[in-house]
Amino acid sequence: MQKTALRSLYLAKRKQLSSQEKALFEEQIVDILFAHFSFSGSVTSCFLPIEAKHEINTWGILAGIQKNHGQIAIPAWDTVRNALVHRMYTDEMQIAVNSFGIPEPQNGIVISNDVFDYVLVPLLAVDRMGARVGYGKGIYDRFLAECSPKTLFIGLSFFELIDCIEDTDVYDIPLHYCITPTKCYRFEK
Repeated sequence: MQKTALRSLYLAKRKQLSSQEKALFEEQIVDILFAHFSFSGSVTSCFLPIEAKHEINTWGILAGIQKNHGQIAIPAWDTVRNALVHRMYTDEMQIAVNSFGIPEPQNGIVISNDVFDYVLVPLLAVDRMGARVGYGKGIYDRFLAECSPKTLFIGLSFFELIDCIEDTDVYDIPLHYCITPTKCYRFEK
């Protein structure tokens, strides 16, 4: 399938999840994530969930990273540059939902894109090569292209991998890993 069709299909599939299914899947994803990765001493980019799009609730992941003595940065969309800007997460951070429904930090120290050890990547679908379908604006791909070569990109998905996204291009940055409710998938680059 192509990205446009996959985007529609997986947005609908997410909305069809019951609140109990969604909560169970989130718990399983968190357990698998922390079983495979140690965030101690790391710097991680972690998106905040867009509730209207039924994204994975990442607040438990943030708490787990903090408990493991890792640092977290939260992205905000700079609409002028059409790019992500990251601010270090603190308990004093003020979060507000922007006009697109995205919760973003309103204050905090801005950090460079090349300092991350891990990036937790939102997605709708991912294939067996680590290619992903997002919301179609390319914002995350531009951000991932600016990260250090040592940075690991970890997708978080309610659903298992699909065989192939037919219309990937040179600007699509593949994931290194994807966590689903059943497994941690590793992709070879």
